[in-house]
Amino acid sequence: MKYAEIIYEAWDLTTENTKLKWFVFVPSFVAVLVFVLEISWQLYLYLGEFGLIESEFSFEGIGALFHFLLDKNLLGWAIFGVIFILFFAFVVPSWVLGGLILGVKQKLYTPEKYLSLRQKMIEGVEYFFSLFEFSAVSGIFSLWSIAIFLATFYRYFHDTFFRLLWPVLLVYTIIAFFITVFMSFAPYFIVCEKKTLSTAIKKSVSIVFLNFGKTMSIILLMFLVNFRILINVVIILGVPLGVLLAMTYFANSVATVLSVLVGIALLGFAAYLTAIVEVFSTAVWTRTFFEMREQQKKLEDESIN
Repeated sequence: MKYAEIIYEAWDLTTENTKLKWFVFVPSFVAVLVFVLEISWQLYLYLGEFGLIESEFSFEGIGALFHFLLDKNLLGWAIFGVIFILFFAFVVPSWVLGGLILGVKQKLYTPEKYLSLRQKMIEGVEYFFSLFEFSAVSGIFSLWSIAIFLATFYRYFHDTFFRLLWPVLLVYTIIAFFITVFMSFAPYFIVCEKKTLSTAIKKSVSIVFLNFGKTMSIILLMFLVNFRILINVVIILGVPLGVLLAMTYFANSVATVLSVLVGIALLGFAAYLTAIVEVFSTAVWTRTFFEMREQQKKLEDESIN
């Protein structure tokens, strides 16, 4: 397997197909927003827990927030915002993933055909429930979910249970990582070969077992690419956000409004970069899937003969 060729083809596909990037932009924007909110919330609670700032989370605070929204006639908008974020964070991604894999597959193997994203969206509905079920099953093994759980668990029990249970949590994290690796190709079996969830997971385990070294190499390459992009995003967004926070602290309400607007623009830029990474990653895994699948079929035919 020529990794450089796979990376080159995937990047070429990503840069030449603007449609695919905008197709995943809205889910990417919500994902970035949720990521920022999660990090900010964890940081706020940590600073309060260790006495670096004065913070107190209680039911009285929730009640005060509820009455504030009610008095300002913002409760309806707040409910709509929460539903919008939950819908695009947990429901839409499974639908978009199906359409994205189909779109990437067409561009990789039949690039001469016209790509209709509306048609791919319609076709993606067929795989929505299986992909949504896969997302729910694999979610408990997600390293990000485990990281959030560990951060919360450590915050509350760093002086008691965490000292006793950290070996168990470490072992679970390692097991979850390998389970995630062996389920890497399940979405591609669901979409590209129309397999059921259980069959897709079994076939994913078998294809990874046969190509474990190659799969880990792809994972390492994708980690390095994503890490490089993450560093660039932190540098690009960190400096402006730091300046804006300083302006908000020392200046008037006009600067605060300006800071919010620029912050939204920066979130949009981060979402666009995330969309690029999503398309690129899907192209790499789709290309890898078909190459490994072809090799697996040859082995199956040879074993029969």
